[in-house]
Amino acid sequence: MKKITSLSLGFSFLIMSYSGIILFIAPHGRVSKWLDWHLFGLDKAQYQELHTTTMVAFLFFGILHICFNWKPIMCYMKDSSKKISFTKKEFLIALFINVVFVVGTLTSTQPFKGFLDLGGSLKDSWGQQSFKVISKSSEKSIEVSIKPPPEQLGRKTLQELNDMGNINLKKAITILESKGLHDIDGTSRIKPIANELELTPTDIYKLLTE
Repeated sequence: MKKITSLSLGFSFLIMSYSGIILFIAPHGRVSKWLDWHLFGLDKAQYQELHTTTMVAFLFFGILHICFNWKPIMCYMKDSSKKISFTKKEFLIALFINVVFVVGTLTSTQPFKGFLDLGGSLKDSWGQQSFKVISKSSEKSIEVSIKPPPEQLGRKTLQELNDMGNINLKKAITILESKGLHDIDGTSRIKPIANELELTPTDIYKLLTE
């Protein structure tokens, strides 16, 4: 059982590390859905699920590993008189390293802030991509930049999306009227429009940005 525990702990550590690295560079949730983002056949939601369930396995086998190695661990804590000591150099160094990581992260201290900012930049970069589209008039492939949908898309009005530079208001109204909608103007919100056309807000956004 000790061998199984050690090997399982090692495998779960590798899988957690892999999924954690992928999630570090993956786009934000709304952008990943908009881009239909996949890496090696898995989308972001699947990587999140994989990371979560593997964490449970890592925790379970980690506890077993501690139980099986309780005596050696206690030996690390004993001083020259064979008594448990919380002032041993090795214990204090290990504690200090972990405290630095926790406090440094929560207080946004360098280099932890820089590392997290790097992850944020990598995530944001996915939303700044350009897409190739075919012009119906010239039948030429042109590259355009389409912004991913904003947060709380369903609550946004057409005017707000226009002001944010995500859509062209006049074009959007024309498109929606061609779908049979009436009384559409800048104050119309995405969610009611989506409900009337029996679509999702993201589908409406894609329709308006084509």
